[in-house]
Amino acid sequence: MKYLLAVLMVLFSFNAWAAPFVTSDPYPSTVTQPDGFMVSLDGATAVASPAQAVTGGVRLHHDVAGVSSGSHTVRIKAYKQDAVWGRLESDEAVFTFVRPASPGRPAGIGLEP
Repeated sequence: MKYLLAVLMVLFSFNAWAAPFVTSDPYPSTVTQPDGFMVSLDGATAVASPAQAVTGGVRLHHDVAGVSSGSHTVRIKAYKQDAVWGRLESDEAVFTFVRPASPGRPAGIGLEP
């Protein structure tokens, strides 16, 4: 029975992704699709985040799992590389979120009769 369970777990496994992510709605197919996004977290140097293909277009999908507890601000610009005009960028979008603090460690640990 253990072997059957192990085989089923392997056959029906799925990808585990870190979470959470900062995401956007998909860009409608009627507008210019960006090549990617420049994402700056808490004023740090912006990093490129490629556009994620989804049904109907592309969207922002950027992992923020490694942030510390507290308030954070993300600044995002979409960009498109044009052969004639060079790099075209959108206006900046700003998103603020709070990561809650972990609970404190337990105190007064001991044995009780």
